[in-house]
Amino acid sequence: MKLLIIISSFTLGVLIGIAGGVNRPKAIWWKVLAVALPVAGAWLSIYPRVAASLQELDIISKYIANEPVPTLIYISDNQLHTDEASNQTYMQVHGLEDFSDKPHKIYIDKKNHEIITKYNKWVVNLLAAPNSKDVKLAEIVQHNPWITYPYVMSLGDRIKILNFHVPMAWVAVLSYFISMFFSIRYLISPNYKFDVMAASAAALGTVFAILATASGMVWAKFNWGSFWNWDPRETSIFVLLLIYFAYFALRAGIEREDLRANSSGVYSIIAFVTVPFLVFVLPRITSGLHPGSQGGDMGGPILSTSKGMLDSQLM
Repeated sequence: MKLLIIISSFTLGVLIGIAGGVNRPKAIWWKVLAVALPVAGAWLSIYPRVAASLQELDIISKYIANEPVPTLIYISDNQLHTDEASNQTYMQVHGLEDFSDKPHKIYIDKKNHEIITKYNKWVVNLLAAPNSKDVKLAEIVQHNPWITYPYVMSLGDRIKILNFHVPMAWVAVLSYFISMFFSIRYLISPNYKFDVMAASAAALGTVFAILATASGMVWAKFNWGSFWNWDPRETSIFVLLLIYFAYFALRAGIEREDLRANSSGVYSIIAFVTVPFLVFVLPRITSGLHPGSQGGDMGGPILSTSKGMLDSQLM
């Protein structure tokens, strides 16, 4: 399903981008859609809650005892029970929607019990005891969430930055490819329109590469302790930016229009040859902090479709 969503979104974006031709005025529907899709994407990136499953809570409870964890629960039994040993009230909930898992005991007071029994699906903050399936309700967060993001220790809501960081990196790669494509077209059939489109695509790619770097630095600060760690991916995108900064320096340093177009066209082709190596190959053949680095057991958040792509115990 994840792979289907990735492919469908990518295809839709390309079709919208080339609708009517890349160098022709766009129809009003295209302009409306071009605004509506990013707005909808931003809303979907920010609004949904982050929540762990009860099964994940069982695993990470030994690391975060007495720390509230947003958790997705399902209620099959509305009964409120009393623990004879502690005289506390509790109810049983499940971590799976079909209730096929073993129920967990959640200690809850009568007031919150009256609220939580109105719906059978909730995101709640739970306090877990180490090596125990008994948890305590700390706060009711949201009822009937239709989508949630995975919970990763030490990140919390900051995991949502992946919704911006990864797409920005992909847009940069795609833009650099388009720049190379129109550079080849110019060299085959000299037309300054192709040169302008190649330079524009390279500029767009550089803007998004800078945005990907900036968002990645925010991630690094809260996950690894500092804004810059010279991780292989950080180093490779830094080198990539230097390569394309040189592209614009080359264009600025040549006054003759034909010579500038020819020189920057050849440079754009050579520059893009480095993109797959710096973005996809180098970070995977060297050890580093990013998911997908050599020695890691995660495929990384770009193309992996396997369950557990983001380790819930990652610190």
